[in-house]
Amino acid sequence: MSTTVKDLPKDLLIADGLKGELLKEHKLKPTEATEKNLLPTAEDVQQEKTHQNILTGIAGFKSDSLKPTETMEKIVLPGEDDIKTEKTIQGVLQAELARDSSLSAVSDFEWVNLKKAETADKNSVPSTESITQEAEHIKLKDGIEIIDKSKLSHKDTMEKNILPTKEVIALEKSQ
Repeated sequence: MSTTVKDLPKDLLIADGLKGELLKEHKLKPTEATEKNLLPTAEDVQQEKTHQNILTGIAGFKSDSLKPTETMEKIVLPGEDDIKTEKTIQGVLQAELARDSSLSAVSDFEWVNLKKAETADKNSVPSTESITQEAEHIKLKDGIEIIDKSKLSHKDTMEKNILPTKEVIALEKSQ
């Protein structure tokens, strides 16, 4: 048995107020719909194709087409530079070991066994005699550096060539 709409109670039907709200004209802000294109570009498609071709080329590679080759190993002796570097590396390793042993010795040291010592600060001031000597030396240097060249006079040097005497020549001949 089916009931018609007229026979239904008013509570179950859509209220007139709600029906009016749905059917009346609304005042909404106008907006423009933008269409988003999520398809890959031609460049992306090309990159994917080349990548796929490389992968298929690797998968389909036949190692039977390769030629067999023999490798020749050459025994190369270390040069002088290689020996020097190796020696320096050994020196560094020895220094590192010495440093580590020193650090362990310092860390294992027992500070309790040390005696108490008092340090005295000494400020050695030079004596008056050394101060006066230094002042005289500075005055001498200043006198040499600040010399008036206009007070100097020109002098000619005479070179004398002393010839040996007859006795000296005779002595040299006899030797």
